[in-house]
Amino acid sequence: MAATASGTRVALLSHCLANQNAKVDEYALCPGMVTPVVAILKEFGYAIQQMPCPEMAFLGVNRWWQVKEQYDTPGFRRHCRALAQSVAALLEARVAKGCRDLVLIGVDGSGSSAVTFTGIGPAWGGRPEDMSWEVVPGKGVWIEELEQVLADRGLPMPRSFGVAMELPGFTMAQAMVEFRQFLGQGDGGSHAQQ
Repeated sequence: MAATASGTRVALLSHCLANQNAKVDEYALCPGMVTPVVAILKEFGYAIQQMPCPEMAFLGVNRWWQVKEQYDTPGFRRHCRALAQSVAALLEARVAKGCRDLVLIGVDGSGSSAVTFTGIGPAWGGRPEDMSWEVVPGKGVWIEELEQVLADRGLPMPRSFGVAMELPGFTMAQAMVEFRQFLGQGDGGSHAQQ
């Protein structure tokens, strides 16, 4: 029997993990949602709060891939802060109702939604012809702004995990092993079984 999300566990989920159609065309790895991520969250009893896609809302569906330097502009940061206010308001309601375990699931390698490793390419400008870029420790612009808004409003900082779909050598099987371990750390390793 599947666990029912009670609201005491909440996952802030990067938009493209629930909707790969929001990705730049060449980067969608699944035909719709990233089913293993959603299935594991359900198994562990998390209520899923899909966050908005700041890139699609700011640049549209015909955008190209970008690195952190291209997103790191005053206009995009203002846009992210505005979107983060709506996420924070929803989170305030969840916390008021007893949320005990809050996680943020990002996309490592992204210049916007990374939580652990982001992609940089200082020479990139316009549509990249040279696809070389560097992976460095750090967060994407959207995640930086979201965390700042949460801090400003006195909300708890979520534990974060980055699904490394945009990094070289990514395999879904290994990522989901690591994801299960991450979620298990929040409840002493016990969780509801399907």
